[in-house]
Amino acid sequence: MKRQLIYLLFLGFAIMVFSCGSPKYIYDSSSLNRQKELHATRSTHVLGDILAGSISVVSSAILEADVEWQPTEKQFKKLSLINPTSDTIYVNMLTDIYWDKENYCDFMDIRIPPQKNCKLLVPVNANYNLYFSNTPEEGDDEMLEIFTGKLKSISLYPGITVLNDSINLNQ
Repeated sequence: MKRQLIYLLFLGFAIMVFSCGSPKYIYDSSSLNRQKELHATRSTHVLGDILAGSISVVSSAILEADVEWQPTEKQFKKLSLINPTSDTIYVNMLTDIYWDKENYCDFMDIRIPPQKNCKLLVPVNANYNLYFSNTPEEGDDEMLEIFTGKLKSISLYPGITVLNDSINLNQ
């Protein structure tokens, strides 16, 4: 029994460590720091919800009364940027949502290698202008307007904006 408990605790810890890792494809230091702050904030909210729920259950059992508990509103979600091409995709994501008093919750200089994907933690219900290109030069970027409330992943390839903007947006 004790061995199984140790195994389960180790497995839970490993899952938390690997699921909270920051993206390795962000090369802009301020964007990388913002992504780490989002992960920390999300972890704090999740742990707070677990603690509040546990206290609610215990107090309900002790007081023999119904104690209402409402989880906090979901503030962040994972968004996967997929590169199906054989070239590196360069991505910049701009929004009008502030992260702190002076900075927007933008993500700059994301470089997704061929056939890879980049998972980002983004605010829920935020509008982003997503600029991407398969060359690092300026001026040839394609732009997609996305709403994070309904998206899980986006497959980026050159020419997507020419045909239909919503063809590869997975909801």
